[in-house]
Amino acid sequence: MSVFFNGRLYVSPTTMSTVDDSALANQNLSVGNVVALIGASEGGEPNKALRFGSPSEAQAVLRSGELLNAVQKAFDPSSQTDGPSTVVVVRVNPAARASLNLKDGSSNDVISLQSTDYGAYTNQIKVKVESGSTAGKKITTQLGDEYYTQDNIARNAFQVQYTGPQLTATMSITGTIVTLQAPSGSTVASIDLSVYRTIQQLADRINSVGGFAAAVLEGNAERISLNGLDYVSAVDVKTSAYTARADLQAVIDWINNNAEGYLNATRAADAGAAPANIGFTYLTGGTNGVITNQDWSNAYTTLQAEGVQWVCPVTPEPSIHAMNDAHCAFMSTVARSERRGIVGTQIGTTDSAAISAAKALNSDRTSLVHIGFYDYDAQGALVLYPPYILAALLAGAFSGVNPGTALTNKSIKARGLERNLRNPTDTDVLIQGGVMCVENTPNGYKVVKSISTWLTNTNYNRVEVSVGAAVDFVSRSVRLALDVLRGEKSSQTTLSRAASITDSTLRELARPEPQGPGVIVGNAQNPAYKNINASIDGDVLRVEFQCSPVIPVNYIPITIFAVPFSGSVAA
Repeated sequence: MSVFFNGRLYVSPTTMSTVDDSALANQNLSVGNVVALIGASEGGEPNKALRFGSPSEAQAVLRSGELLNAVQKAFDPSSQTDGPSTVVVVRVNPAARASLNLKDGSSNDVISLQSTDYGAYTNQIKVKVESGSTAGKKITTQLGDEYYTQDNIARNAFQVQYTGPQLTATMSITGTIVTLQAPSGSTVASIDLSVYRTIQQLADRINSVGGFAAAVLEGNAERISLNGLDYVSAVDVKTSAYTARADLQAVIDWINNNAEGYLNATRAADAGAAPANIGFTYLTGGTNGVITNQDWSNAYTTLQAEGVQWVCPVTPEPSIHAMNDAHCAFMSTVARSERRGIVGTQIGTTDSAAISAAKALNSDRTSLVHIGFYDYDAQGALVLYPPYILAALLAGAFSGVNPGTALTNKSIKARGLERNLRNPTDTDVLIQGGVMCVENTPNGYKVVKSISTWLTNTNYNRVEVSVGAAVDFVSRSVRLALDVLRGEKSSQTTLSRAASITDSTLRELARPEPQGPGVIVGNAQNPAYKNINASIDGDVLRVEFQCSPVIPVNYIPITIFAVPFSGSVAA
C-alpha cells in the first residue's frame, strides 16, 4: 500500500502534513496611479527613468529646464486634490558627460575623470591636485561656489623586508606581477596578482618565499592587489623594510566614494603612480545634445518598462503628441499596461487650432489643452507657462487622486490664464471639438470638463478621462490578481479560485473613498459588479463579469414648478 500526498508518493508508513496558505493571500490592490514626464533639462542621466518623491529631489538632479518646471507643477497641481507621491521622469536630450585625464610626472595618463552627471554645465567642474600636507595628495573638486576637498590621500599597503643570507634583495611591482629577487638580478618569486588578488593573499605568498617577510598595513587585508598598487622597479628591501604604497588607488577610491559628488574616476591602463600636481583645471566635453525624434522614441521605449499610468511629453510638437498617443495605445493593448496621455500646445494657440489638433489625435487615450497659465518662477517673477506645462500639471492632478475622479470643476494652482474663455460661448465649441479647456471663474481657475480628444462617439469610457481611467484600473487590478492562476492545473478548484479572486478584487475596487478607490459604484438594487462567470475550455480560463465604473456628474438640470398662489381671508 502507498499514498500520494502533496506531490510525493509515500510507501513507508508515516504521518505527513502540509500547509495551504492560499486563504492568506494579500487581497489589497497593488496597481498604481503614477505620472511620467518626458522632456529636456539641464541635469540628469539621459534616457533613464528617474523617480522623484518631492520637488526638491527633482531640483537637485534636473537643475533647471522645462522638465523641472513640469515636475514642480505636477507635484502641486491643485488645492482640491493631492499631488502625486512619485513622479517618473525621462530626460530626452542626449547629453554627454565632461571629462579630464590626470597624468603622472612622466605625462602618462593615470586617472580618467568623468562627471557623474550629464550636460553642458558639467564643463564648469574643475579639479586641483596638490601635494598632501603630510603624505600623498590633496584633491579638490569644485562646481561654482561648492567644492569637495581631501588632504593627505595616501595608502600604505604592506611592508616587505628580506633578512636572508644574500647581500642584496629587491622587489618590483606592476599591475599584474610582484617580482622578488635575492640577490638583485636573480628572481626567486614572480607572484601573479590575478591569483593572489588581495593584499593579505599577496603578503601570505611573499611570506612563503625564504628570507622574505611581509606584513599588511592599515587594514588593507581585503583590498585588491591586482591593478591596485603603485608601481616600483627593483627597490631595495634588504637594507630596511620597504613600504609598498597604493596612493593612486587611494585617490581613485576617494573620488568614487560618497564623500565626493561630482566625478567618477577610472584607473588608466598600466597606470602605476599618483597624479602629478596641477592647478584648477576644467573638465571638457559636456554637452546637452541636439534632440531628435529618435531621442523621443528612445525615451518612450525606456518608459515601456516602467509602471506608470499617465504620460505627458513636455513639448508642443504635434509629432511628439502623436508619438505619445501611439505609446499609450500600444501599452494599453499589446503590452497590457494601460496608460493615458495629456499633451499641450504652444503659447498663443487659437481655439480653432486647438480643435484641429484634437481632431488630428482623435484618441480616447489622449487629452489636449491649449491655454497657458501664469505662475511665479523660482526667482519670484510672474511668468506665462505654456499649455504643455499645464498638461503636466493636470497629469499630476490625475495621478494624485483615486482613479475615476474627474478633474471637472476642480481648481488648478495658477495666478492667471493666458486668456479667458467665455463659458459657454467658447467652451461649448472647444468641448465638442475634443479640447480639455480651463476657465477663469469667481471661485478660481478651473477645468471645465476633463475629456479626451475622442470624437467618434459619446461613450463615457472614451470621452470622459476619469471613466476611462476607472475602467483601466479595474482591468489592471483584475488581470494582476488572476495572473497567479497562470500555469495552474485546469480543475474545478481553479475555477472556484478564479471566481473568488475576481469577487474579492472587485469588492476592493467598489470600496468607497477614502477607505478604497471607489472606481466602481452601485447600490442594493444595482450592485457595483455582478454576474461573475469563470469557465475553462482546454487551456483557456475565461472570466467574465459586469461592473459599473464611476461616472462624473457633469450636468445638474433643475426644474422649478411655478404655481400661482391661491388662498382666502375671512374678515
